Amino acid sequence: MTTHAVPDRWRTRLREHILATTGEDRDQFRAHDFQGDRSLRLDFPDGSFALFRYAFHLQDEHLREVAVFTEHCGYHFFPSGELRVEELETEWVEDAR
Repeated sequence: MTTHAVPDRWRTRLREHILATTGEDRDQFRAHDFQGDRSLRLDFPDGSFALFRYAFHLQDEHLREVAVFTEHCGYHFFPSGELRVEELETEWVEDAR
């Protein structure tokens, strides 16, 4: 499911994450909540994958879901099952011009 609204079942978990990472008690995103050098790669059991830039994820064992929050492409919710999540950090080492 893709959406630009945070489902009620994720609001508490999101508020906890924002409080832990920014010290602010809120459940709405701001642009600085997303880091430009961070991406996520999700690998699915069938061998397919998805890549999200300017994104972070949260996992909830009780819901058995992984939530991917992106700055520009909405919020995505996946069954955790056999899903693999890889956090990628971009480091530019040389300008190739």
